[in-house]
Amino acid sequence: MRTGIEQLESSDIARITRACVPVRVMAGDELIEKGEGSDDLYIVAEGSFKVYDDTLGEDFVHAILEQGDIFGEMSFIDGITRSASVKALSDGTVLRMGKREFDSLLAASPDTAMLFIFSLARVITRRLRDVNIALRNITFNESERDTETVIREVISQMRQAVHIELISDDETDDEAGGVP
Repeated sequence: MRTGIEQLESSDIARITRACVPVRVMAGDELIEKGEGSDDLYIVAEGSFKVYDDTLGEDFVHAILEQGDIFGEMSFIDGITRSASVKALSDGTVLRMGKREFDSLLAASPDTAMLFIFSLARVITRRLRDVNIALRNITFNESERDTETVIREVISQMRQAVHIELISDDETDDEAGGVP
């Protein structure tokens, strides 16, 4: 999984990771609970984590996140309560960035902070596109296939929307005229 920051220069990546607070977690620890208020985002440094929703009484797993994956980015940006829960599946480490840490990064290195926000925007945009495709498939293809098949495909596409890979550095440079 690629977060988007790996497309940045190594010096920018180093500044971003230094701005974060490392948090050691144990298997079973709940890092984010759906509905809670928080504006922290996390980058998985090591371990695996489950993004899920248990509104209907059992876990609906949106994604399994591993090294390099980002979660919590929506609340980090908009300040609205969490839309899903995240639990550690193994012992691991995450890098936490809250508003205070971001403000410090912004003060110390405004260009790096801007690049970080653009990286988050790419991640969110890609995830939104994948959800739109999944919804379109439900809407326009439902009559052609049985409901179970449609539901399975939508679930698969939504998982991919949460667990997305960004385009390669070369493709990004080509499309943006050399600008990450």
